[in-house]
Amino acid sequence: MGYELALLGIAMGAGALICSRAAPIGRWLGVLDHPDNTRKRHRRVTPQVGGVAIISGLMLWALAASVAGLAADAQIIRAVVFCGAGVALVGFTDDQNGMSPLARLAFLVVFILTALTLDPELVVSRINSLIFVPGDIPLWAYYGLIVVAALGVVNSVNMADGQDGVAAGMFAIWTACLTYSTSGTSRSIAGVLLLLCLVFLFFNLKPRGKVFLGDCGSYGVTFVVGLLVILAHARGQLTIETVIVWFFIPVVDCLRLLVSRSRRGSSPFRPDRDHFHHRLEDRLGKRLGLVSYLASVGLSSVVSTLAPHWAPVCLCVLSGFYFGMSVKRERDASIPARHTGDLRAANVVSISGDRGRGAA
Repeated sequence: MGYELALLGIAMGAGALICSRAAPIGRWLGVLDHPDNTRKRHRRVTPQVGGVAIISGLMLWALAASVAGLAADAQIIRAVVFCGAGVALVGFTDDQNGMSPLARLAFLVVFILTALTLDPELVVSRINSLIFVPGDIPLWAYYGLIVVAALGVVNSVNMADGQDGVAAGMFAIWTACLTYSTSGTSRSIAGVLLLLCLVFLFFNLKPRGKVFLGDCGSYGVTFVVGLLVILAHARGQLTIETVIVWFFIPVVDCLRLLVSRSRRGSSPFRPDRDHFHHRLEDRLGKRLGLVSYLASVGLSSVVSTLAPHWAPVCLCVLSGFYFGMSVKRERDASIPARHTGDLRAANVVSISGDRGRGAA
């Protein structure tokens, strides 16, 4: 027990050290985010090393736990280390130099399929559902479903990472639910991720010395969380309805943005300030908007985790909240603005994400 706590302390210490030295590390790695006074409204050049801190701490713990024989499930550890780190590296490369959307999607597909190969327990023959009658699903259909779902969730969370605390807050909520729902090595990984995300949130929300998550974090952490969710579903620890509730807000917001941008004649992959967290911020203010966003995700996730049969009710409530706020904002948009600038020039979120760059 003492050795496990020591490993946990080392992982958290590594994450805290990187976050505390974010500015010089960000300059050294070449991952600095510069404000542009339109979409990127933060006040100063900000290092994007939050993802590096979380992923480095997790990988350090995973490798040490494997060497010490503390990780009973070697398969999920291999999938997390090789594929989670690989996806994080894709995001890090995008933070540094940028990468085309098709290249990012291609790498994601490769790492998803690799993870399913490294841990065969991730692959099952039927969907765990409380509503639908269980039935066998062809292997090709399951692989296709996992690839589409993983691509959708990873890019949706990446696109939601446009305000301090949003993505990392959701990570904390989901890993807390996973810690409750799972067991063994999966629970340990979720617990380590939870603590590392809380460490990052402390520095991310700190008035001075801010650090952003970056694509490295939004891609890498979401991918690892996704692997744990897939494994928990395969083991019967999570129903598909609960999983849908967890990711509903970021995914439906991503779909809305892709459709609305296309209808405006803009590329669906170009960034703007029309995300749900931006809408909440405009209506409620930055702090209350963040609280409302995370409260909607957190309360529904906790309820659907503790009482899966309430998941359909949670979906109805989430739908009402999301679309109600959206419709209300659309009506307000028809009224001439009295004190806000025209943001149409900035209304251009890439599928590579906002990587915290809309944060103030």
